[in-house]
Amino acid sequence: MLKFPKDMPLGIKQLFTSVSNLKEGEKVLVITDDNKREIGEFVYNYAKEYFDTTMIVMAPREGHGAEPTDAVRAALNACDVAFGATTMSLYHSKARLETSKNGRLRWVGLQDYALHMFEKGGLTADFDEVRQVIDRVSKYYQGKTFTLTAPGGTHLVCSIEGRKPVFDYGTSKEPGSASFPPNAEVALGPVEGTANGVIVFDGSIPHPLLNLLDEPVICKVENGFITEITGGREADILRKLLADFNDPTVYNIAELGLGLNKENYLCGHMAPDEGSFGNIHIGIGKNLNFGGHVDSPLHMDLVLKTVTVVIDDCTIMKDGVLMV
Repeated sequence: MLKFPKDMPLGIKQLFTSVSNLKEGEKVLVITDDNKREIGEFVYNYAKEYFDTTMIVMAPREGHGAEPTDAVRAALNACDVAFGATTMSLYHSKARLETSKNGRLRWVGLQDYALHMFEKGGLTADFDEVRQVIDRVSKYYQGKTFTLTAPGGTHLVCSIEGRKPVFDYGTSKEPGSASFPPNAEVALGPVEGTANGVIVFDGSIPHPLLNLLDEPVICKVENGFITEITGGREADILRKLLADFNDPTVYNIAELGLGLNKENYLCGHMAPDEGSFGNIHIGIGKNLNFGGHVDSPLHMDLVLKTVTVVIDDCTIMKDGVLMV
């Protein structure tokens, strides 16, 4: 059994044990880019002391879900655990999805990380306890009609009929599994074309140009797509980001992800923000991982706070308090 030094950062130890269950002799791949090299090297320098470890540095991708280089794709097929310490998420990339289906890779996304996350916050959680909460909630997180409201003015209704909950326990212990610690969530993909209402994002939009929001970003939703974005400076940034793709699929309402790690807090970084308790993130763009068929060049998550979630006649969460 591997023994780690007492001065090893708790977050690093958690990544090697509670998160990935790494064993001596396993092959580890650290993927990073020019913007997040500090994070990649931080993980690599600890991993190489205990495991057969390789690090690959590539140019930052243009958006979440964009494809990595061919060299990264090849390397994913030759490792047991991959840590994606990148600016943009590779979780929804075809390279990651297809490699995971081969039944060897355990994927651990570390995108948009900061060094403080290894010392405090969600990575210090009891991941066994988090798993129990997610399993309990998931029994109720399915049905026909999903209604989301929040104090900021959000009111969204959509169909989830036939869609099954997708979990992120924050751990990747089994071959083929994928996670994004310290995010911990249960998520659903709305049926395409059914979401209608208004979403007022008042938490964060985990993107290098946005992160913690200073003022609300208001999105009108019609027949499954965002049709109007209003607000202040941050709304302008989001509007341009999406318009620059010149692809209507980026406006698709793709995911309803309920954060369930109580140690997380909103800090402007993707994993803790998405997994923060009492909040929900709405994913837009690609929904292939949620039972859908929209293959978009983007999957972006946007967070709103203190939500009330009702599925059919069951209140799952009320004003940020779990009811089941």
